[in-house]
Amino acid sequence: MPDTPQVSVVIPSCNRRDMLERCLESLIRQTLDDFEVIVVDDGSTDSTLLMLEEFSAKNQALELEVLSNSTNLGANPSRNRGVGASSAPLVAFLDSDCSAEPHWLENLIREFSDEHVAATTGLVIDTQPSNIYELTFRGTHRIFRDGDINRLIGGNMCVRKELLNKFRWDEDRAQPELGHDGRPDISVSGRGDEEGLHLRLKAAGYGLIGVLDAVVHHDHHFTPRAFFAQAFRGGRSAAKLVYKYYLRQRLDMLPFVLTYCSLPLMLIDARFGYVSAFFFVGALAAITYNDLFRKRKTLAQTLLTFPILLAYYHVRLLGYGIETLRLRVTRHDIRRVRLSAGG
Repeated sequence: MPDTPQVSVVIPSCNRRDMLERCLESLIRQTLDDFEVIVVDDGSTDSTLLMLEEFSAKNQALELEVLSNSTNLGANPSRNRGVGASSAPLVAFLDSDCSAEPHWLENLIREFSDEHVAATTGLVIDTQPSNIYELTFRGTHRIFRDGDINRLIGGNMCVRKELLNKFRWDEDRAQPELGHDGRPDISVSGRGDEEGLHLRLKAAGYGLIGVLDAVVHHDHHFTPRAFFAQAFRGGRSAAKLVYKYYLRQRLDMLPFVLTYCSLPLMLIDARFGYVSAFFFVGALAAITYNDLFRKRKTLAQTLLTFPILLAYYHVRLLGYGIETLRLRVTRHDIRRVRLSAGG
């Protein structure tokens, strides 16, 4: 392997020993062989580090570097640390609960022959759901076309390192989620970890490309508690994003906000109830469209999961509202950034 690999693969992980091992095994089978792997262990309390030591000894053909955080810092600080340790001009990101198909890395980096391309993101396929909550969440991380896209997926993407040195992953929006025992809750992710990076790259005029044949399989399980914790955390994260980057209020939240803000008008005239109903129906239509055409669920799956999805959006709205209020009336450490062509 050359001294300088073509691409570095950064994998943050915490307490996912078995999943991480499967993730690394998928990298052994890559058709591209010119890459290095950097695992950032984010304060794991299981036997992750022992597994990594044994795995590296058994698979010496894989150029594997392991970094270890003394405490759990979260996915984005771990990603930034991995970027700092990388030696390649391209940095790919893979989550430890994902397994990559053999052509994943080869396909993910092919668009970088165009100097205008700053980042690529691939297709995330959720594994077979084991309960209604996993079915409801299925497809959330999908892209739906090749070419120019308007999103990045944190667990399946690649970015030029020179731009990552300038536009770092946000470290002030999604703090680690802790369980009742005080340990990191790996069932709840940061949600939108990559959105700040995406916004800054787009504002600077760079191209973001979807690559549907760069495929990873996502194996993330939800309990009812984790599912709704994810909704609440996602709402809070969205509010922080809006605040940090001076964005307009989120379109996915707006129909529900308009619905409930217009309800008091019924005290003036009952006919205003039609206005509230209009906004609510618009919200339902948007959810349905998203499930059918973006998440690629069947009509039967959409109907089956719709009540739970509706509850999810309301919990998300609650988190969004609480965090929006908190950011406006209390002290915090989020440094605001105005997006501009210069980055």
